[in-house]
Amino acid sequence: MSLYKKVNVPKSVILITVFAVVLNILRIIIWGKVSFIYIIWNMFLAVIPFLISSILLNLSRENRLKNITFIIGGILWLLFIPNAPYIITDFIHLGEIHSVPLIYDTILLFSSAIVGLIFGFYSLSHIEQIIEAKCSRRTTSIFMVIIIFMISFGIYLGRFLRFNSWDIFINHTSLIKNIWRIFSQPGIRAEVFLYTLLFFSFIYLFYKAWKYSKTK
Repeated sequence: MSLYKKVNVPKSVILITVFAVVLNILRIIIWGKVSFIYIIWNMFLAVIPFLISSILLNLSRENRLKNITFIIGGILWLLFIPNAPYIITDFIHLGEIHSVPLIYDTILLFSSAIVGLIFGFYSLSHIEQIIEAKCSRRTTSIFMVIIIFMISFGIYLGRFLRFNSWDIFINHTSLIKNIWRIFSQPGIRAEVFLYTLLFFSFIYLFYKAWKYSKTK
């Protein structure tokens, strides 16, 4: 029971989450547009990796985290963590609905993206702490670079190829075929690498800035 009591949602994100949800609801009431309702689901998906990493971190702190538990939990976490920063890519829909003021949708999307990023950064921090407890700082840094790069590739798969975290279980054949196609065709590979590098740079730099701000 104590394990789950320690899974605390960061206070810094609670009000922003409520604000983003209220904006979405008001958008439906005032303008009758439900086109952004899916963002509430995306914010929920951003919470899942945070919960997984919180539990893993608590087990680690209590010296109850077995290697097999960390491997299974880590794989599950890795499947869902791209959902947290993924919300930033929803800005491509900005301005599609002309009857809703652009500034309103901008604030709605920005608030929702901030929710995803904060949950994502806390979750990344949990995993980094677990790895750091087992490895050297240098090895941890290498692992984090690899993890963030994999997250960035996951964002590409979600945004451009429209795959979800659970497709590895229910649509794995199509997922594997598309990944193989990416790496087997030079033209596609270059585009994927550039987008992945763009996402990686954004997440890595902002995560570092977030960590630095928390030490001040």
